[in-house]
Amino acid sequence: MIALVVVGVPLAAWKILPDFFHREAAPNVLTAEVTLGPFINRVLEQGEIESSSSVEVRCEVRSRVSSGTNILEIVPEGTRVKAGDFLVKLDDAALQTELVQQQILCSGSESQAIEAEAAMQSAGLALNEYEEGTFREQQETMESALVVASENQRRAEEYLAYSQKLAERGYVSQVQLDADRFAVEKARIELGVAKTKKDVLEKFSKRKMLTQLNADIRTTRAKQDAREKTWQLDKQRLKEIEEQIAKCIIRAPSDGQVVYANDANRGKATGELLIAEGMPVRERQILVRLPDPTRMRVLAKVHESRISQVRKGLTAEVTTDALPDRPLTGTVAMVSEYPIPSINIYTTHIKEYAVEIEIHNPPKELRPGMSAQVDVLVEQLDSQLQIPIDAAIARGDKFFVAVPHEDGKFETREIKVGSANDAIITIREGLEVGEKVILNHSEIKDRLNLPELKLTVPTAAQPVAAKPDVPKTDTANVKSVTNNAAKKS
Repeated sequence: MIALVVVGVPLAAWKILPDFFHREAAPNVLTAEVTLGPFINRVLEQGEIESSSSVEVRCEVRSRVSSGTNILEIVPEGTRVKAGDFLVKLDDAALQTELVQQQILCSGSESQAIEAEAAMQSAGLALNEYEEGTFREQQETMESALVVASENQRRAEEYLAYSQKLAERGYVSQVQLDADRFAVEKARIELGVAKTKKDVLEKFSKRKMLTQLNADIRTTRAKQDAREKTWQLDKQRLKEIEEQIAKCIIRAPSDGQVVYANDANRGKATGELLIAEGMPVRERQILVRLPDPTRMRVLAKVHESRISQVRKGLTAEVTTDALPDRPLTGTVAMVSEYPIPSINIYTTHIKEYAVEIEIHNPPKELRPGMSAQVDVLVEQLDSQLQIPIDAAIARGDKFFVAVPHEDGKFETREIKVGSANDAIITIREGLEVGEKVILNHSEIKDRLNLPELKLTVPTAAQPVAAKPDVPKTDTANVKSVTNNAAKKS
């Protein structure tokens, strides 16, 4: 039957059949129209409400043990307090015991200091007593003995002379004369002894005694200084303990609403709170924050792919889960220069940057810790040619689009791009309003006339390009947003 049918086909049909069997199936392409309209670039991120003016109340009690100081009492979280109101009471039992022991030490060191001061005064009096009393008394005694010895010698010599005259006349015996001569010699020796004693007193005994007394004074002064310093240290230590006991009662330095300084990340990891009655705290640890409800902000984390678009001064819209029907306005006040450290080893490859948005006229219902969504207005343009970001094909520093024709062919056209967001890219040159561009250009990549990417092997002097297919444009936000389009192509 097939042979009969073929025979029955006219000659003209034989010219059509080869084209029919060899014709390629038309690709199923998706197109989008080039439109003209306003262009808006926004960065949407999640954040958390906090006060931009928050007073931190820290623990100022030094820990006596490694675990820290326990919290005995703390006001409930959310309580509104005024300056001077009670906040936290820390355990001071160990400090009270240490206070009593230190008071005993202070009393002992004070008594020793008083004794040392009395000894110092006694040493000074002993020196004055010797110089103005004892020495002068001994010196006068020596001088008196010297005068007596000199007088005795004079009398003995006169009596000897008289005896010699009497002996010449025969009135005095030789024995008596010898006795008178011995008396003169004795008097002379006694006079010499008296002079020697006086010289020894003035030249040696006085110097020796003064040296000893001065040494006693210096020794006593050193002991007094040591005991005075010991007493001062004990008093200083006693004062520090009293101050530490006073710091166990913590009061509000200013008005505000009590917010516990609990570490949310640690709480998730360990299942326990840092700030609670019975929990230990360390010195300088933040216990409570007193935020100012009239000055609130949002702390948002922006991914590294979008952080270059956010800058200080941009307008932002803030929406909270607690007040979904009351959008708030704000201004970007700070953009961090460095990524936020990650505490999770599984997310260290994700780089996020902190961005602070000051909220204008925050309502009273807004509280720290609330979740918020931040909508930062990066750029807003009027009457811009635009196409979906998926239609752009990046090749090096150039961009292309696939334009379909009515005859079923496809044109590869180079375009000049402008700003871009996550979904739209603006066109400067290369397209007209109403033209069609192909979205799924990967389906017809074999039919497009695209330049080849030249990948060079880096050398020691030529570093590896981080992303060779990322275009170099004047607009910073296009660089990050169009990476996805380049990878898809």
